[in-house]
Amino acid sequence: MQDLVEHVDTLASLIATAGGIIGLLIWRLLNRMEKKLEELCHHHHQCREKLPERFVNRPEFENWKKSRGELWKRINRHRHDDNGAVVITEG
Repeated sequence: MQDLVEHVDTLASLIATAGGIIGLLIWRLLNRMEKKLEELCHHHHQCREKLPERFVNRPEFENWKKSRGELWKRINRHRHDDNGAVVITEG
């Protein structure tokens, strides 16, 4: 029994040291994840700000499509059946 008591202090210090190291590693992991999430959020906001410059909005596209109706009919010659399959139309 005396032998066991002598090793309890050593075991407790080893467990405390391992706990501290594990805690440090978890903190570093969470810190790096937070930085990456902030970078991702920043990149996302930059992309959203540039969307109007890169893409045509829906009403503008609809107006463009109306002005080119005949051409659009020749290009877009398909429909979808009840199952969602594409069916090419004639004409």
